Amino acid sequence: MGRRLAAEATPSWAPSGTFSFDGSSSDLALQLYTRYAAGDTVAQLDLSSSSLPDDVSSRLSDAGVAFDDLDGFAQRALLWDSGFGVTPDSAVKQIWTLDERSMAEIALTLDQYESTACTAYTCTQPDGTSANNNQLCTGTEMLTAVKCVIEDFDSADQSLAMWSVGGESNMIPEIGLQKHAWTDSGVAYTIYAVHTLEAGAERDYGACPSTESYGYLNIPCYGESDLPGNVTKTQPTASDWVTSWVQEYAPASSASSSGASGATSSSFTDPSTSTNTDSSASSGSDNHTGTNVALLGGAIGGGLALLLIGVIIGMFVVARRKRRRDSEHGEIQTPPAVDPADLISPGSKDWSEGQRPTVSTHPRSTIDDSLPRSGTTVAASSSSWPNNDSNGGASAPPYQERVPFYVPTFGIQPPVNQEDPVVQPPLYQDNVRPSTAREPPVYLADPVVQPPLSQESGRSGAFVQPPPYEEALRNLRDVPTVNPPATEEKIFGLGADNALQMLVANPNVARRRLQLGQLQVERQLPMATLQTDLSVARYNGRQVLVTRLAPSQHVNHKAVEELASEILIRADVAHPNLVQFVGVNWSSARDLAMVVEYLPLGNLAAYLSNNKAAMTTWTAQKTGLAVGIARAIAYLHRQTPPYIHPTIRAKNVLMASHLVAKLADCGSPATQPHDGISKSAVDQYWTAPEVMQGGSYSTAADIYAFGVLLSELDTCQAPYQDAISSGGIMLGPSKILELVAEGRLRPSFSAECPTFIRQLGVVCCQQDPAKRPTALQVVQVLEGN
Repeated sequence: MGRRLAAEATPSWAPSGTFSFDGSSSDLALQLYTRYAAGDTVAQLDLSSSSLPDDVSSRLSDAGVAFDDLDGFAQRALLWDSGFGVTPDSAVKQIWTLDERSMAEIALTLDQYESTACTAYTCTQPDGTSANNNQLCTGTEMLTAVKCVIEDFDSADQSLAMWSVGGESNMIPEIGLQKHAWTDSGVAYTIYAVHTLEAGAERDYGACPSTESYGYLNIPCYGESDLPGNVTKTQPTASDWVTSWVQEYAPASSASSSGASGATSSSFTDPSTSTNTDSSASSGSDNHTGTNVALLGGAIGGGLALLLIGVIIGMFVVARRKRRRDSEHGEIQTPPAVDPADLISPGSKDWSEGQRPTVSTHPRSTIDDSLPRSGTTVAASSSSWPNNDSNGGASAPPYQERVPFYVPTFGIQPPVNQEDPVVQPPLYQDNVRPSTAREPPVYLADPVVQPPLSQESGRSGAFVQPPPYEEALRNLRDVPTVNPPATEEKIFGLGADNALQMLVANPNVARRRLQLGQLQVERQLPMATLQTDLSVARYNGRQVLVTRLAPSQHVNHKAVEELASEILIRADVAHPNLVQFVGVNWSSARDLAMVVEYLPLGNLAAYLSNNKAAMTTWTAQKTGLAVGIARAIAYLHRQTPPYIHPTIRAKNVLMASHLVAKLADCGSPATQPHDGISKSAVDQYWTAPEVMQGGSYSTAADIYAFGVLLSELDTCQAPYQDAISSGGIMLGPSKILELVAEGRLRPSFSAECPTFIRQLGVVCCQQDPAKRPTALQVVQVLEGN
């Protein structure tokens, strides 16, 4: 049975800091030691030595300790720190981390969880704070944010939360593992998770307890067999302080034990000499004196030996910690900012197609190793993707069956005036030779969009069975006009002081209010507008972009209201493919500042232009960029009311350090009919025809802009660069917009563009907004679901 160490002063190796169950940390070993040091007790784990993994047995052996020598706290801390948890059947299973994280960095905060487009269920804890569980969330959405992988195991399915935050500061965490498996709308999902509370003590899923109680921390992870091939799992690094804690349970050293044994035996007199003690008193006294001298010398020698051993052990621990720090600094570091021209896209051989992305908040050591992971993409023809299988089809990932692909182009109407020339995207047959150059627009009297090839229509090509969501596309209805929320409607005209009060009243803003001293400005950037200044600063060790009101002797009420409105909008949304809102700062109405993440790699348009030779071919990298942008739009459209984004284009998409696409802003839930439209004709190339004609912005207008952006991704240049008249003359911006508004001109795609990408772009750019897909359906098409 494990023993508890005697109370003593805090040891030098003891960890510092406190643990919170809000998902900001998963350092369960720290919480276990904190409760141990507070005098709490917990039962030992019911595990045999033979069931322990080799890594754990090795650490125990090096410390000269048996697992049963440890108390319940140290047992759990050792397993967790080594990267292991315990299943309901008392089996010890491996936990790996993603992106070389430690075991203290795999939990998800509420913000990180909600960035997946999942929703949370909230209950009130006894201290008035909130505890949250996952509510509406698919397995696919959940896996976009996880930071860990758990070794596969079989267990009874339990209706427990996969993700949860909340808990009391004196809670003793368990290191339990659960497997969550379910089917939703015919799709099977499997999520593994770490549970810090016994399963029987967790509250019912989707309900709050009748009596207020504290929550707990649950951490979702991939299952080992479900891990995408292009996602790398890593063995977590053991903590030195946990090793030192385990060593405290080692029995006394053999040298010490030997000395103690010798001292004990020498304190007794041999019975054979006891009968003549008087006659030998003098001799016995001399012998006793000699014995004491020997004992004193032995004790001094033993003490010096122990001191020498302690010094050697201390030097070893210090050297080991130094090596670990050097290793961490050498292997995990933020890649330096580089010019987009220096970033060359890798070939398709560097990609494992069909894999899902994993959100990562940790930098990697190289740019090429941190490329975005695309969703499942199944080509419509054998020439659409490289790395075809032996049958000429695109290779499908081993864990997912290849599904037929079909992008419906039903309901596409011909131009109103058939007598006028029509600019038509090229129609590509199977015998078209791939080319990096785009086919020029051709004026025809046929409809703008051709239907898919099918045997029923007598055209060449095989009919492909449409997926279930085709029926939903057929029944698309007009998107209703968005009514602005009260806060957005009322902030303008309130004045600067009242606008700041609205910021204080918003909890998502108030909890992100930064202190002025936390921002260290590094350099100024060119002025953003006449009302604001831009600067690059450093906050908590990371670079951020600060938008601050321009210096003025008087309060600019309009500028304060506009910046406050943008802060309110950004603070209420979070997604991996949106530029992250970091915080807000002000001391008065004259220095209001908004802080967002800084992405030095520039925008997507510049990246495509600078890497045109490498980006012309449609690789999984390109699809990953499209998927990321589509996911951001789908997330914005899911808000209540939906956020409308009037400036979706490559110039407004920024590139993160892992070459992940992020929308530079999030639009607004209160966009008016002409808000956000630049007076420049060229900037209106992404504007939907109905908006050009005076209609209101809607989610359908965003989908149109995304269709134009797909053309940018395909051709690596702005749209309509090849628009010419029937006489071979390049069309001017005004004429282009006129033809677009009339439904007679759309962006063209290259001959090498995959069929489903081209068809998706055409469907998104339909003249009738009711016939365009939703953002969620666009994501489904790009991911191949």
